[in-house]
Amino acid sequence: METKLQDAIKTTIARFDIFDFPLTDFEIWQFLNITAEYTEVKKSLNAISSIETSDGFFFIPGRKEIVTIRQNRYRDAYKKIRTAKRLISLFSWLPFIRSIMLANIIGPNNIKAQSDIDLFIVTKKDRVWMVKGLASFIFAVLDLRPTKQKSKNTICLSYLVDESALDLSNGRYNNNDWYFAYWLIGLMPLYGASRIYNDVLWANAWVTQMLPNWRLANSEPLKRFVSNNNSKNTFSFWNIFEKMAHSFHMLVLARVLRERANKDSSVIINDHVLKLHPSDRRDKLFILEHERLQTL
Repeated sequence: METKLQDAIKTTIARFDIFDFPLTDFEIWQFLNITAEYTEVKKSLNAISSIETSDGFFFIPGRKEIVTIRQNRYRDAYKKIRTAKRLISLFSWLPFIRSIMLANIIGPNNIKAQSDIDLFIVTKKDRVWMVKGLASFIFAVLDLRPTKQKSKNTICLSYLVDESALDLSNGRYNNNDWYFAYWLIGLMPLYGASRIYNDVLWANAWVTQMLPNWRLANSEPLKRFVSNNNSKNTFSFWNIFEKMAHSFHMLVLARVLRERANKDSSVIINDHVLKLHPSDRRDKLFILEHERLQTL
């Protein structure tokens, strides 16, 4: 009879297989959905005959090719991150940006060479619309926005929050949304105030309940800065521009985004959060997870 730990190990391997990402025994322990000792995980792995291993990685039977895929993506990630740092310098100087993080990384350095660059941005309170508008304008002028014809090394600005909305739980599909938990711990700080990344994780303590063995690794952003708290009273002045950016953006926003706004966790639009993911495939991921578990 299988133990609860063995079942959790299979579940973890099945989830990452969806993203062609084999895991080491240490990573399996980190990404488990139950509390366990690392030594217990190593022992249980040896007792599961339906899991294959190669070069220190564990995977679903017949999926040895994803070991090579992971190794290739690791090399691609170095180039992608270097490109991302170069491109964000085009707009990181904008006022009110607090942090810029590389997002949509499920598995360490699991980045496709042909993919766009998804960013998660934290702004000063009540400034998401202004930052979104100005950054979108810059990348549109430079032809760096993703399209159906072109995605490689383009910039996707689909998730912005301000400092008052660091609790991202409203972006979860449900309380068992493992994908969003992996998405959250996969955020990679590239620029901004060094405390913001930690603040985001503290504001989302629920992730430690879903992934109790995971611990924050040391991660320093590309550049640190201190916000200027000595500025004169320009609050009302900038509020005017924020409202203008809001109104303009709502006019040009894709119809599908306006129609789906705030109806579920895929598209959230308000003065503090812009989450623009109309092609939410999490329901399909949960089905794929179940299908892969059947093979184990």
